[in-house]
Amino acid sequence: MQLARVVSRGAAAAAAMCVAGAVWGAGRMPAGARSVHRAPARYLFAWAGDDDRKESDFLAVIDLARHGDRYGTIVATLPVGDTGVWPHHTEHELGPSGMLFANGFAGDRSYLFDLRDPMHPKVAARFADAGGLSFLHSFVRLPNGHVLATFQGHGPDDASPGGIAELDDVGRLVRSRSAADSSADSTILRPYSLAVVPSLDRVVVGLTPMPIPSWHRLHAVAGEPRGSRVQVYRLSDLALIKTIALPSNDGPNEPRALRDGRTVLVNTVQCRLYRVTGLEGTAPGLALVHEEPAAGCATPVVVGDYWVQADAPNHRVFSLDVRDPARVRLVSEVSFDARQRPHWVATDGARIVVVNDPSPASERRMWMLDIDPATGVLVLDRDFRDAGSTRPGVAFDRLDWPHGETGPAVPHGTVFGW
Repeated sequence: MQLARVVSRGAAAAAAMCVAGAVWGAGRMPAGARSVHRAPARYLFAWAGDDDRKESDFLAVIDLARHGDRYGTIVATLPVGDTGVWPHHTEHELGPSGMLFANGFAGDRSYLFDLRDPMHPKVAARFADAGGLSFLHSFVRLPNGHVLATFQGHGPDDASPGGIAELDDVGRLVRSRSAADSSADSTILRPYSLAVVPSLDRVVVGLTPMPIPSWHRLHAVAGEPRGSRVQVYRLSDLALIKTIALPSNDGPNEPRALRDGRTVLVNTVQCRLYRVTGLEGTAPGLALVHEEPAAGCATPVVVGDYWVQADAPNHRVFSLDVRDPARVRLVSEVSFDARQRPHWVATDGARIVVVNDPSPASERRMWMLDIDPATGVLVLDRDFRDAGSTRPGVAFDRLDWPHGETGPAVPHGTVFGW
């Protein structure tokens, strides 16, 4: 496993790296483009599945206090009482309410965690389908405190098309909209993730199928072609404005709003980055602004002017300067060994947690990177590690947990908490 390799910044920039306070902001600012500084997060919450699906899936609490000897230590767990739900996405940030939405994708059920007492988390609510939509995938918090969620399908068999739905602060349906569009083949309209742009009254949704694990009765869904559509909705009434076709089956998955709160980039599985053009109007489009020689890019985060991307097949996390979407450039990267397949990333504005994908080829492990918000330079945090270990990272391939000896677990959605 290697240290960060600075691609287009000098050694002096890396040496001058200072880890600023976490960046946080008002509800109407886009995720990842925060401007109000807060102290770094004290806890990390990791949504994890029991590896052999025999014991309960659970939420793990990891201590991030730098003082003392507990940095990187799993200090509490909350079994949810359900097995084999395949813990998947959580919200990407923990809001001021201290409540966190999370889904168990293969189980077609979702949870609302109460994290106001971090050492004693609770399940505040459980829910499944919403307005006939099923297999919830991703959440984004709205300015009113509700969440907007993507659903891959409808009905118990995860049939396409899916849709989007607004849920209140305890998971009850407020309104929903099918992704169906007479101008597109509805059998491939599977909403994956989304970006909310309140300043333009817009929602951008990437549509690509989420593979269901081989042990699941609906595993055939994994055989669907990779997605090739992006949809733009009006936030105020969820009216569909346009379904946009990509030139190829790139698998558009994770839209994100940039610092200005108006520009949206869409990442694809093929590691291409598209800008949504004309977003404020009625005829939005897509323009390719960057591509990496890889395939397998998953979750990104935006920190200031930098897009930070997980790249599983190439065992790395990299940052891009996106100040000018017409001139996107690679800034920095951290490379890992062959058993690390970075998939999920989340940030508190100064640090980035990196979680491996759930494939059998991956080690059950998570890592921590420091990021300089002024330069986009990434550096591995070697202090984030298990007690008594000299190896960076926190292992989930373990026998013992605070809730008992239930064996290895697979972490996925992970978020910083205060």
